[in-house]
Amino acid sequence: MNTQAQKIRDYLSSYYTPEEWPTLLWQAEEWSQSRPLEGLRVLDGTPLFRNTLGKFMALLAAGAEVWVPERPGMPCDAAIMQLLPEFGIQKAPRSLDDFDIILDCSGQFCELHPRLGSAELTRSGVHRYLHPHHPVILADSGRIKLIETVLGTGESFFRALGQLGHTELEGKPLLIIGFGKVGRGVLYYALKNKMRVSVADIEDKSGDIPGNVHFIDANDDVALNAAIAASWCTVTVTGHVAALRRVLRPSIVVPSPALLANLGVEDEYGSLIPEARVLNHKKPLNFILEEPTSMRFIETTMALHNACALELLTADLPHRCIPPAPDVEERLLQVACTRGLIGEDVRLLREQNGSVSDLLMPK
Repeated sequence: MNTQAQKIRDYLSSYYTPEEWPTLLWQAEEWSQSRPLEGLRVLDGTPLFRNTLGKFMALLAAGAEVWVPERPGMPCDAAIMQLLPEFGIQKAPRSLDDFDIILDCSGQFCELHPRLGSAELTRSGVHRYLHPHHPVILADSGRIKLIETVLGTGESFFRALGQLGHTELEGKPLLIIGFGKVGRGVLYYALKNKMRVSVADIEDKSGDIPGNVHFIDANDDVALNAAIAASWCTVTVTGHVAALRRVLRPSIVVPSPALLANLGVEDEYGSLIPEARVLNHKKPLNFILEEPTSMRFIETTMALHNACALELLTADLPHRCIPPAPDVEERLLQVACTRGLIGEDVRLLREQNGSVSDLLMPK
C-alpha cells in the first residue's frame, strides 16, 4: 500500500477495528497490488466525515489522484476537511472540469464532463442524470445500498436519540411515518429496543409488518393525527418534501408532547409545523452525530461506489444510467458479511422482514 493510503489506514485504525471496515480494507489491499486507477484524476463528492477517509484510502491505494470539492451545501466535517492535505488529497475548486472519473453524490456534478464517466451514490441524484452525455453507474440501485439505508440509518436514529438523552426506550410508543427502506430499518431497531411501534403509510403495508406492530392508513388524517399525539416520538421517513402538509393538523400536532423527528433530506412535515417543533430543526436527526452513519454500515456502500470507478474503465459503456455489475456487488457482500460485524444484523433483519432484507445476503 502506498504511503498516502497507509497514512489513512494508520489514522483510522485508532477509531475502528478491522471488523468495522473489512470491505474497504480488502479493496485497498487488492488494489495496492493491481493499481487499476494509476494516474487517473478522480473527483469524489461523498459527504465528508471521518469514515469517508476509508473510501479515499482505497482510491489512493489504486493509484488514483483524489480530489474533493469544497461545497457549502453538502454535509461536511470541517475538521476532516482540514486534514485532507496530510493524506495527499487535493481540494477542487468548483470551476475545475478536468477529471477522468467523477464519484458523484446527489448529482451535484452532473454538469461536468468526465472523460470516462460518473458513478452516482444516492437516489436523490438520479433525476439529474436523465440524459447524461457519458456513462453513469447508479450505486444506489444495487443491493449493497440497502445495508446503509435499512440498517445504517435505523441504527443512527437511535444513536441520535441517545445523544439527546433518550436512552430508556422500552415500552415507549413510536410512530414511523413511511415504510420504505429506511422505515423498515427504524422498525427493526425499535423492536430490538422493545418499543411499542405503529407504522403509517399511504399504501397498505399491513401485510409487511409483524403482528405486534399496528398499521395506520396515512391517508386517514384523523387517525394519523391521533397517532402522532399519542406517540412518545414520531419519525418521518417518507423521502418526500412536505409529504405530510395536507394531512397534519397543527392544532393537534404542535401542542402535543410527542417528540418529532425527520430522517429525510427534505422537510417532510411542511411549513405549517415550525422548525423549532422538530428535532434538529427538521434536518435529518442523525446529522447531529459526529458520524451520521456508522462505519460498519456505510463502508460497503463506499467500496461499491469506488468499484464503479473500475467499471467505468470498460470501453463502450452506454451513455445512460446503468446499475452496478451483480458480480461486483456479490464479491463485496461476501467480504462484508463474512469478515465484518454486520452479518448478524443482516440475518436477524431477514427473519423480521424478508421483502427488503433478502436482497442483502450474498447468494
